[in-house]
Amino acid sequence: MTQRSALMIYNTVDRLLRGDLFHTVTTADVIEDLAAFPDDYPIVGVGTTSWMRRNGEIIAEGTARVPKFLWADPESQPVGQVIDVCWQRPTPNGQALVTPRLDDNDQEANFPFMALAVCNPATALHWQITDAENLHEALIAEMTARNVGVAGVEVRGTFGNVDTTDAYNVPLGGLDLSKGYVGDQHFRFSHYESAEWVGRGVFTINPSLHPFISVAGHPLHLHGYRAEAKDGGHIVRAQVMTAEVTVWLLDDLILRIHDVAHAVMPMKAV
Repeated sequence: MTQRSALMIYNTVDRLLRGDLFHTVTTADVIEDLAAFPDDYPIVGVGTTSWMRRNGEIIAEGTARVPKFLWADPESQPVGQVIDVCWQRPTPNGQALVTPRLDDNDQEANFPFMALAVCNPATALHWQITDAENLHEALIAEMTARNVGVAGVEVRGTFGNVDTTDAYNVPLGGLDLSKGYVGDQHFRFSHYESAEWVGRGVFTINPSLHPFISVAGHPLHLHGYRAEAKDGGHIVRAQVMTAEVTVWLLDDLILRIHDVAHAVMPMKAV
């Protein structure tokens, strides 16, 4: 059993945005990898699923022993209702659950991208944020000042205005985010006012690693949900009234891309 903490990346955001919904892993695959770490190591992370026209956003939390893969449903009413796809199944209301890969089970979550920080509690850094107009900028500035290279991030507190997106149509032909999250043919957009939030994500300051977890120029990828309403998704922008921040420094980055032996993978008629 390893005592070193790690950022485990399954596929990459860059590959996902190029339309790769085929090199997927399941909850069982990820849980098997987590067994290599101490049971009490916290996990935080972000991801999505390969359900066509219902991709949604994954918010990983819990521990290596008892992980939770919370999924914000882009088809729910209101948008972004959260369930744990480790043991819950999406409501049959909305788009039918279909994955493009021929041998994926449509009824379970298959992840074409997930970035999962498996954190050593001994490396945790803590601080508070108060009256920040932009959560991402405040976090990036503080982590840069503290010389953080790669880390898992958790934020809990009272947020003001929050804008989120929930992916529902990541196309097999690829998706261009060079102009940001635009186009309601690919995303569901939500706006929230003051509420208690839980945010979780991953950070890397090195620009060469940005495409692994995010897009160029964006070192921080955050997903989150309202603590009481249990809805949310990818956090595009958030105001912070007051919040507690925990950042875990990560020793290693482990990139896993499954099933690369064949250039072309069998595809369902989707």
